[in-house]
Amino acid sequence: MKILKTNWINIIGVLGAVFLYSVILNLTDSNTSQNIFQAVFAGLILILFYGVMFWVLFIVSLIIFDLLFIVKNQSNLKIKLLAEWFILSVPFIYWAIKYSEWIFLVAIISFLITQLRRRKMIEKVY
Repeated sequence: MKILKTNWINIIGVLGAVFLYSVILNLTDSNTSQNIFQAVFAGLILILFYGVMFWVLFIVSLIIFDLLFIVKNQSNLKIKLLAEWFILSVPFIYWAIKYSEWIFLVAIISFLITQLRRRKMIEKVY
């Protein structure tokens, strides 16, 4: 079960990247005149309220895939983590392309980076 505790890096990494992207996007949007406080507040609202369904599904999916792929057998860990990343990212890749919402692309890339960093954490545990 120590492996499940390594999911914090995915949650913090994706949350941080999406928050940073939304703040920068709000500050650079020429259609609005927002200050830093408004940009940060808008980013928090985006993540905490608008994205609450995403976060719940993301965390539950991470736990389910970890239980299925990794907890019992850590062989081929990199392949399993990449497969987990791909399976969870496919819907977001589709949405990023279909709706041109690049915040999904930021989340996908940060999830890939945190999955690879998580591999090192899991190898230290076992």
